[in-house]
Amino acid sequence: CRPVVVLSNNDGCIVSRSNEVKALGIGMGKAAFEVRDILTRHHVEAFSSNYTLYADMSGRVMQTLADFSPAMEVYSIDEAFLDLSGIGRPPADYGRQIQHTVRQWTGIPVSVGIAPTKTLAKLANKIAKKSPKAAGVLNLADSPFMAQALQRIAVQDVWGVGLRIARKLNAAGIMNALDLSKADIGWIRGQFGVQ
Repeated sequence: CRPVVVLSNNDGCIVSRSNEVKALGIGMGKAAFEVRDILTRHHVEAFSSNYTLYADMSGRVMQTLADFSPAMEVYSIDEAFLDLSGIGRPPADYGRQIQHTVRQWTGIPVSVGIAPTKTLAKLANKIAKKSPKAAGVLNLADSPFMAQALQRIAVQDVWGVGLRIARKLNAAGIMNALDLSKADIGWIRGQFGVQ
């Protein structure tokens, strides 16, 4: 597999990276000129962005996803939340059907994270992308492995936790999502103004 990056308008910054590029330590939003030597040395293929095509493909994926749930929230151009309550079959099987159908109808590979909250669904999705065992679909709803999954997610990778907050949490001994889930809610509210 060849490493690939997609560049922003005027090819200024990296706006998308393949896993191979992530493994090289090249961050999202990095200026292309700053890492040009690394890209060349590792034979990274760079493509200019095509936002019209991206929006069209996103629309096709979202239309496909809409067939799987009467309640869908499009969160961003490449992310959506589906309400799977009442599907009448094992959620992971349904997730695999979603994954297969989106790939078949659009050619786009997707990962599916299933959980009782949006935050946990995003964490499940993050793990599903990287876990060979999950193969792109992970159901954390009523999972006996919830604690293990949460422990694998660094606190700065939790949805809504920025770098500044993560540093403060780390200083308090909260290093991962499991630690955060066990933290005193009163302390969290007092420190970060969370209601």
